[in-house]
Amino acid sequence: MTDIRHTLREQSRNAFANAEPRLGPTVPAAVRRWKLWLLTVCGIYPTIVLLGLATNPVLEDLYLPVRLAVLVPAAAAAMVWQINPRLQRYFGAWLTR
Repeated sequence: MTDIRHTLREQSRNAFANAEPRLGPTVPAAVRRWKLWLLTVCGIYPTIVLLGLATNPVLEDLYLPVRLAVLVPAAAAAMVWQINPRLQRYFGAWLTR
């Protein structure tokens, strides 16, 4: 019985000694801030224009600050959950280059 245990211990030690070292979690490459800014501008401008055109018939009688109070949260939600993830996925290699 002790011979079997000894053999198993030796095998496990050899397996750990011969195993390739594990790589740690990958660190994402640094994103260039100016590229992220440019990508955000390219995403938010059409979003605000389209939302403005779509809501103009309903909101045209309201003062500008009130219209913006409706448009800005809608545009921010679209950017955070829809537009930016897609843009960053598509332009990810360019952002870190």
